[in-house]
Amino acid sequence: MTQDHLEIHSALQGDVRAYAALVNKYQSMVFVLVRSVCRSAEDAQEVTQDVFLKVYQQLHTFQGNASFRTWLYRIAYNTAISHIRKSKTRGKAEDAYTRDVTYTGGEADEEPDLQREARYEQLRSLVEALPPQERMLIELYYYKELKMEEVAYICGMTLSNAKVRIFRIRQKLQEAMTKA
Repeated sequence: MTQDHLEIHSALQGDVRAYAALVNKYQSMVFVLVRSVCRSAEDAQEVTQDVFLKVYQQLHTFQGNASFRTWLYRIAYNTAISHIRKSKTRGKAEDAYTRDVTYTGGEADEEPDLQREARYEQLRSLVEALPPQERMLIELYYYKELKMEEVAYICGMTLSNAKVRIFRIRQKLQEAMTKA
């Protein structure tokens, strides 16, 4: 039994410290995930609190089919998307959110530093401009380096649907990069 499972079991028995340990362990990961959807630090803090409230209320439904982290990410993703739909703040970005994005097309050694930096900035801007659900797929798969199965589960998709959507997003980004 993993440490997460032990803490879940203890939390279900009423041990508040065990649940606090889970919150402390995953709080920053959930915040980063939520912020990539909400894009506002204030909204992300509020949604992160909502996520852990939902997790506490639904902890008894965790079956262990996926890892606790994956289950938690799915709740965080769904809560963040619901928040976006409710608040309709898609276009607002009070706080700039930056990611480590690298362009993998072509030989890096052959490309001058300034040109490579410009392409990096261009790709980062294109990723930022994606709708929240598409941005989240890219975030989970490429930046969080989750397995495709985990990405599909978190986003509530079939494995084949997740693969197709990521492929199409990559095509869209590649087309936009070549047009500019």
